Amino acid sequence: MVHFSIMQTALFESYALLPLAGSLLVQGISLAFLFRASRRFPERLPHPVFFRLSAVFLGILAIATVVSAFFSSLFFLSAGVLFASLFLLAFFALLGSARYASPDRELNDAPPVQETAVAREDPLVSIGQEFISRVSESMTGDTNLVRLLDFINEMLIAHTVADGGVIFLADDFEDIIASKAFSGKFPPPYRLPLDLPHKPVRVETNFRYAQFALGDTIFGEVAATGKPVLIENGQLDDRIFANGPEDFLKPGSYIIVPLMVKDRVVGVAGVARVPERPAFSDEDFRVAVMLSQYAGASINTVYSVQEALERADLEREASIASKIQKTLHPKRLPDLPEVGFGSFFNATKGVCGDYYDVILARRDRIVVTIGDVAGKGIQSSMVMIMLRSILHLVTNTTKTPATVLDWVNKGITGKIDMDHYATLAYISYVPSEHVVEFSSAGHQPILLCRAATGKTEVVRQKTDPIGVERGSAYQDMKLTVAKGDIIMLYTDGVVEALNREGRQYGIESLSRVLAESRGMSAKDVAAEVKHNIQAFVGSASLHDDQTVVIMKIKA
Repeated sequence: MVHFSIMQTALFESYALLPLAGSLLVQGISLAFLFRASRRFPERLPHPVFFRLSAVFLGILAIATVVSAFFSSLFFLSAGVLFASLFLLAFFALLGSARYASPDRELNDAPPVQETAVAREDPLVSIGQEFISRVSESMTGDTNLVRLLDFINEMLIAHTVADGGVIFLADDFEDIIASKAFSGKFPPPYRLPLDLPHKPVRVETNFRYAQFALGDTIFGEVAATGKPVLIENGQLDDRIFANGPEDFLKPGSYIIVPLMVKDRVVGVAGVARVPERPAFSDEDFRVAVMLSQYAGASINTVYSVQEALERADLEREASIASKIQKTLHPKRLPDLPEVGFGSFFNATKGVCGDYYDVILARRDRIVVTIGDVAGKGIQSSMVMIMLRSILHLVTNTTKTPATVLDWVNKGITGKIDMDHYATLAYISYVPSEHVVEFSSAGHQPILLCRAATGKTEVVRQKTDPIGVERGSAYQDMKLTVAKGDIIMLYTDGVVEALNREGRQYGIESLSRVLAESRGMSAKDVAAEVKHNIQAFVGSASLHDDQTVVIMKIKA
């Protein structure tokens, strides 16, 4: 009875009942919060031990709350339970707002653990980024490729912890590789010349400028096969040559890798360690192979940019030369009472290397000339300007065509490159005598179509072009012509034009068209020849410049 009355008294003491009821409410909310969090955000919960301790702590508080209900004298205990419950609820609320209020931002800010670990373990990612940066720097300056090769060599040495490195580039025309970058200590794995002193400076100089045929030495072998090679001990490998007992010549460990652009070897890179150092490992070999792939891509990029720049320079030069050439050709051919003229020319691309002119320097003579300058571009245009200037200067003379060509040749030879020589045909017509004086400097034969018979004569001369030999001799020929006769001058691009079957137009076709159209005017004959050539060539591409000049005797 005593215990029951105490219990009954405690239960009905309002000052103890209110905090106990509040404690139970707070604890229930806290347990609900933990349960909800464990169901909705299991991956974002604090450490499992912390979660379990929180649940145990809440359970102890709940038991203490129930016990406090039966002891009226434990007011302070019940009040303490309430404050502890409120504190725990506030703590959970703050923790929840920090963990769940902005989970996306927290996850986004967190570093990718796996990627960071990979980047930390494998340095090749950062090396690749450095390669890209250095390639961009190598796009400017005259020595861009040299700077890039030096950088590649430095990277290979640094990231394989080598004592020295070398890079060779391949020459596609001669099937050799030549040393372009060298640094550090590199015991030469190839046989040194017998007369080379075994001194470090002399050996290094030989290595810096070494050249090997594809297949020769370990470098040429890698260049020929495109397969990387790891040699742990050069003294035990038959492919490595021991040049002497000197310490700096003793073979060590080597890695030789090809520099590839797609499936083509553009170079070879090698790194070496001296015998006192540990041999290269498989990991060093992996790094070198990966770096060689970066290097090949970098070299290809530089090559592509250089090619694009060169193409742009050529196109710009061709545009300038084309404008110069247009000023050299006669704006309009004269229509004289004695002679009629017709012409046409087709340029392969931008600049026509062909030159023709009609010069009326004397009242008693009419000069017609045609030439073909080798090559294209600004230099060819300069040669054309020189020819035109000399011809306009010396044609006001009574000298024969052979003498005029001799003067032109002496004025040109030695002042132009051999690559820009010129062929030239020179005709001087005296209307009062109906005589044509002709001389050629290595040019195509002229065609003379007789109006009376309809037959075409081929007039040839075998001589040297202009600009080849200063002492070249030229010959004069005299031809008598009559009214209606036609003389045709042309360049080799006309008779050498190809159709789609690869057959040449030929001098026979040109002679036939000339004979069939002999009754036309000079302009119409030139147009007929042009249309006939175009019909023959069809859709085939033009391989050389084409120029035709027609001269028809009218009186």
